Amino acid sequence: MNVIRRPMSTTRRLQIWERHKGVCVLCEIKIDGVREKWIIEHVIALGLGGADNDGNCGPAHETCRRAKDKVDVPAIAKVKRIRAKHLGAKKPSAWQSKFKRKVNGTTVLRTAT
Repeated sequence: MNVIRRPMSTTRRLQIWERHKGVCVLCEIKIDGVREKWIIEHVIALGLGGADNDGNCGPAHETCRRAKDKVDVPAIAKVKRIRAKHLGAKKPSAWQSKFKRKVNGTTVLRTAT
C-alpha cells in the first residue's frame, strides 16, 4: 500500500486553508493562524485508504491532529496486520507446545514424527 504523496507547497497549503476558511476539519473551530500551530491533515488517513488530494485535506489544530493520531495509528496497524494475514504474508508462529489435545479432549505429550 505504498502511496505516492504530492509535495505540500505553500500555494497548496494556502488554497486548502482558504477553501476551509481557516476552520479546523477535526473540531470545526476557527484556527487563529498566527497564534496557533496548525497543519494540513488528511481527513481520512492515507493508511486507511484516504486519497492524497485537496478534497481529503484540510487545516487542523496541532492538538486535534495528535488526538486523531491516537485513533488512526492503531487502526492503520490493524489494517496492515489483517492485510498481511489475508495475503498469507504473515510469518507463522514458531512457538509450539510440547502437549497436544486430542479430538476426545485428552491431552498427551507431543512426539516427534
